[in-house]
Amino acid sequence: MINIANLDYFGKIWHIRMENVFEKINKSATKFLAPLTTDETFKIIVAEAKKIIGGDYGTIFLDSDGVLKRVYADVDFFTFKQRKKGRIYTTFTTMKPTVVDVDSEKDFHSEIKDNGIKSIVHIPLVYKDKAIGVLTVHSLHPKYFSPKDLHLFMLFGALASMAIRKTQLYDETKNALETRDLFISLASHELRTPLTSINGYIQLLHSKLAKKNTVEGKWVIELHAESVRLTNLVKELLEINRIKQGQLQYELRECKVESFLDSAITRYSFINPERIIEYNKAKIPTDLKIIGDSEKLLQMITALISNADKFSPHDLPIIISVITSNTSITIQIKDNGPGIPSEGINKVFDGFYKGERKESEGLGVGLLLAKHIIQYHHGVIKLKSSPKKGTIVEVKLPRLIE
Repeated sequence: MINIANLDYFGKIWHIRMENVFEKINKSATKFLAPLTTDETFKIIVAEAKKIIGGDYGTIFLDSDGVLKRVYADVDFFTFKQRKKGRIYTTFTTMKPTVVDVDSEKDFHSEIKDNGIKSIVHIPLVYKDKAIGVLTVHSLHPKYFSPKDLHLFMLFGALASMAIRKTQLYDETKNALETRDLFISLASHELRTPLTSINGYIQLLHSKLAKKNTVEGKWVIELHAESVRLTNLVKELLEINRIKQGQLQYELRECKVESFLDSAITRYSFINPERIIEYNKAKIPTDLKIIGDSEKLLQMITALISNADKFSPHDLPIIISVITSNTSITIQIKDNGPGIPSEGINKVFDGFYKGERKESEGLGVGLLLAKHIIQYHHGVIKLKSSPKKGTIVEVKLPRLIE
């Protein structure tokens, strides 16, 4: 006769054990969330797997064009050679865990037996229904697991797989960005020399033909405008490269806010006379000063106005205002453009982000450059925007108190 009390007792024991395993898996998952290098990820996966399974050693094999390669092992005591009938490869192809009792296997690897291994658990690493490798845990003691245990190990394997893919994708993105930055650096420097010569000849042609009402004169005007645009693009590339390399040079001195704001607006209006900029110079105190690099501050304001110009209808003004307090000044630049969706607010300062208007001129690096200049001056920049309601760029800088 079956003893119901015994069944109830063992059922409670099993549930307690499962709860402990779930708790361990949950703790492991939180560790995978932290930013990790590839080696750190492998190390944590093996360490956590040993805790959950009760193993002593661990190894990770990952797929590389159909070939399993050992990428990490906390103890390397056996030679791995992929065999289609081998247990590791079988676990990989079937995507099902395998438990091996070493003592019951007569023809098992002698080096594994010589190191006192009694049991091995192979856990498939699966990401989006595709096997990417195998996690192997070796134990110095015999281990026996139920089908429900193996399901839990599969859960851990899935979490480990996501951690591995997260790290791999991060590395791929990092390498791609480094390649992009290297290309930008080389391209911008190589373009500068021939572009200088081309611009020189275009300016000569412009001075001779631009005022003539001929087809050639119109061509030269268009050519001159495009050469200026190309020059500005190369300048942006060079500025971004200097930021990346930490090579931007600053000359700090007392600067009148009225002065660099007026210069930026005057210069921009001269090049873009059709753009309406509303700016009440009379409201800015003449003694309002900050400590900074006037040329860099002028460059920053120009970049912000240019950015507003690109995204605003030409019949609506850009509004610039200054708000002062005892310790700071705040410069607001408001456009009447389409606005920025909430998911794009944090991207605009990353560089090369151009929002929905992909066809707009420039490389989308104006705000990145402006942010770098503002941060160097111990200031902050904020965006207030919503779709179809325009954007307000707010620059707050420490005020010089005399």
